[in-house]
Amino acid sequence: MIRPNLMPSAALMLLLACSACAPAGERTAPAAPTAKPAAKPEALPAQTLPADRGLPALPEASGSAHPGGRYGALPEPARQVLAQLKCNVDGAGNAQVLSIPAQGGQQDFMVTDRGGPRFRYWIRSFSGSGGINGYLVQLQGCPASTVGMRAYIAQGTAPLQDVTASLLAQAGLPDAATMTSYQDKGAGDLFAFIGPLDKVPVLRWVAEADPEQPLPADARTFDHGNALHAGFLRWNQDHFEVARIVPATLWPCDDSPLLPCKSDPFVTGR
Repeated sequence: MIRPNLMPSAALMLLLACSACAPAGERTAPAAPTAKPAAKPEALPAQTLPADRGLPALPEASGSAHPGGRYGALPEPARQVLAQLKCNVDGAGNAQVLSIPAQGGQQDFMVTDRGGPRFRYWIRSFSGSGGINGYLVQLQGCPASTVGMRAYIAQGTAPLQDVTASLLAQAGLPDAATMTSYQDKGAGDLFAFIGPLDKVPVLRWVAEADPEQPLPADARTFDHGNALHAGFLRWNQDHFEVARIVPATLWPCDDSPLLPCKSDPFVTGR
């Protein structure tokens, strides 16, 4: 398809209190180090943040790459969303912008600062009814970083609402033991396949098999065992929803490995 220095307890508590300022699912790069106080003889126990989980991320190898779009100014709605998420885009150069026709004659966008695995931010907007908009976002050090991909909804100028956790609760993604079993058979990691996202408001969570070692047929494999299906994420009018199966109108085919026209039991109507 991340040893802390020893600090007096008062300073440590201040640091922990400040860390709560970052929105859930986001991490901000630490400030440049300053002079360190002398350590106490007794080491304090390591402090850990609560476990957090995002949606399957863009593929590490290709990152935010997408064949469409042009380089130009960052759209103002994208700038506002990124600013809320503590992504600094001031003074940034041209972004790769893809405009996408949306419902009601509106225009959605898919934006990244650069194609490939070294991107800093990626965002796809979804226009909805009643002034509601959805956003899929992945940040990779701008200086904030998200845990995987995250989903947000906003109405008008209201602050973004992170709905990632509720989607994960619905998704039924393979658990760690199940994924390990697939990986022992040659499968890669789960990732978000965004190939048709310029045409339909849908992405797919998949893992690819070793080309020389197809996966055994089961309830999740498709394309003759060359891929593993973990579900679809779609924008439906004014909300995100998870689906195991979608109609062919929402998942165009071109007979590439992840867009097969046949042997895909998770797409109906073909």
